[in-house]
Amino acid sequence: MRCQVPPVFRSWLPSLGAVLTGVLVATPVNYAGLYPLTWVAFVPFLLILRGKSLRAAYGLGLLCGLSLFLVGTSWMVEFLQRLKDYSFGPALAGSVLFWLLSAHLTALLAVTYRLLQRWLGDYSLWLFPILLMLFFGWFPVLFPLQLGESQSAFLPAIQGVAWTGVYGLDFMIGLSNALVAAAWQQRSGRSPALESRTSALVGVLGVVMLAVWLGYGWWALSRWDQQVAGWPEFTAGLVQSNETPSAAVPPPEPGFARAWPPEMEISHRLADEGAQVILWPETRYKGYFERDYVRLAYGRNVADLGVPLVFHDAEQQGEGADFREHNTAVLLGSGGQLEERYRKHRLVAFGETLPLSGEFPWLMRWVKRYLGEFFADLTPGEERTHFPVAGVNLVPAICYESAFPGHIARSVAETPSSPILVILSNNGWFGDSRMPWQHAGATVLRAVENRVSLVHVINNGPSMVVSPSGRVLAQTPFRKRTGMLVPVPYTPPGEGFASWFTKWPEWFPVTGLAFLLLALAVARFRRNPL
Repeated sequence: MRCQVPPVFRSWLPSLGAVLTGVLVATPVNYAGLYPLTWVAFVPFLLILRGKSLRAAYGLGLLCGLSLFLVGTSWMVEFLQRLKDYSFGPALAGSVLFWLLSAHLTALLAVTYRLLQRWLGDYSLWLFPILLMLFFGWFPVLFPLQLGESQSAFLPAIQGVAWTGVYGLDFMIGLSNALVAAAWQQRSGRSPALESRTSALVGVLGVVMLAVWLGYGWWALSRWDQQVAGWPEFTAGLVQSNETPSAAVPPPEPGFARAWPPEMEISHRLADEGAQVILWPETRYKGYFERDYVRLAYGRNVADLGVPLVFHDAEQQGEGADFREHNTAVLLGSGGQLEERYRKHRLVAFGETLPLSGEFPWLMRWVKRYLGEFFADLTPGEERTHFPVAGVNLVPAICYESAFPGHIARSVAETPSSPILVILSNNGWFGDSRMPWQHAGATVLRAVENRVSLVHVINNGPSMVVSPSGRVLAQTPFRKRTGMLVPVPYTPPGEGFASWFTKWPEWFPVTGLAFLLLALAVARFRRNPL
């Protein structure tokens, strides 16, 4: 006997399904060990959209997106309070605006999927994986929640990203959801098209694709673990300062000075223990570029260490109309001299730069009038560079840049040999939330995509070292000032290996878009032949 849902509840089922999908997608983003949820999270979403008007689809998609970003980025209020020194009210208002805008990712995904259903009927279900990949990969969101980046604990599933980037993993997640939704609809008998021979063949092909993806993942994981075990290693000293961030430039901590920050004290211990390079995280302000005595003191201290130092600081150039400020990573050689610098390319909108300010100068004047020192108008860097240290080439990236797979891949591709990704981050802005764990987990995929070791130094932790297979080799505790000495494997000099994704980072989503457009063209031709 089939269970009958009371009418009073039946009208709420679509809304509950939309909320359920959002929560299921967001939960593994916060807790990577719950990664299986992502592979079925969109099943309610697909079922509730069937037969809905475009207006209803938009509303359900918006509800799904709100639940997704409310759960996945619940730290936004605290972030704005710390970053901009807002009181609770303005921070909440800014967060609500962010959540509403971000929720349009799934709102427009729902509308697009319903349009496909109108054109293709239930066959559109088999194009849903492409839509999912394109929207989660390309939709402009201030803080992206990439589906595949919630899978950092599912090592066999992430191995294929060395070929496709995270886009391929997003596609496979969409395919899994489509297969489960198709099976559900077939069982209910509501979708005759899904019972056709064509749909059966597509379903079998989908199952085979998933099996091949995961089967390759098990094989590649074992192969890369064995290969990395034979690689040479260099010893990195990671400094986790656990500095409390503030909107204004903070004074030195008691017992320390600009010329002698807490990181320098930890660095001396790591150098004595055998570090070949010292890595500091991104922090609010050091004064290296702005104050001569700080620059001279750093030079003397690093010369005493006898070990190269990589750190982050705000860099100012020019005066008046020519004034520029950069978010910069710096390499000091073992003698204390400035050897190289990397200026951040990808800036955080509304935090480090104001979109459209170049086209509308009055907008910048208005923002500075009301926000003053709490708004940073940084200039993006233009040149990619690497830091040669101890026989390897460190590929620097600063915090938010790690969210852009293509940017990271192009930086690795321009490195001559033995690249190691080094990401300097300051996640202290997010307090005790899950965001630092989200960020750390997401960067695991950057290591696998490019098949290089990765060192992620986070101000408040957890800092980590990741192998090219995605295994976490070492990790610091969260919210603790500490230093860690870690042997980091690297590609032997002369091998010159580069993953497929490193060479062609956009090939998979572009191919997916072309296939989608081709399918639509074929469907239109069949409806209206010449």
